[in-house]
Amino acid sequence: MKKILKLVMILMLSINLFGCQKQEYSETYTLEYYYLEGCPNCKYFTEKGLPLIEEEFGDYMKIIKYNMDDRDTLEQVKTAYDILINKIIDFNQEHYGQGPLLALDGYYAQLGISDVDKYLDNLIAAVKGKALKKPLKIEVYYYFKDGKIKR
Repeated sequence: MKKILKLVMILMLSINLFGCQKQEYSETYTLEYYYLEGCPNCKYFTEKGLPLIEEEFGDYMKIIKYNMDDRDTLEQVKTAYDILINKIIDFNQEHYGQGPLLALDGYYAQLGISDVDKYLDNLIAAVKGKALKKPLKIEVYYYFKDGKIKR
């Protein structure tokens, strides 16, 4: 029994030393995801990015998906979208209706995703109060008027 306990302790120490431990989160975050059905970038993010976020955050991330092409919910989606962009500092109206647009409520919003791993790193950095990685050419970061991250 002592050998088993010793092995368990060594294994736990190894996991901590080599960073194989998942992040711990103390609150639930909300991510709004606005996408277009025919957008290849949106499809890529839906297939590759969302599973990464769900795996990392689990029940600590509530993802609300808004299909901007769905005629049945168009009015509801437009209302939610307009509420979101009215919270943003200096939203560029030329970007209105483009996707994918993701908003981590109270932290930041991002239009365009070029690297899903980088996006996940930015989500983790944002909730930990750390700096975001610089956006690439197809990405735009937006910050909220009363947000938790300052430009």
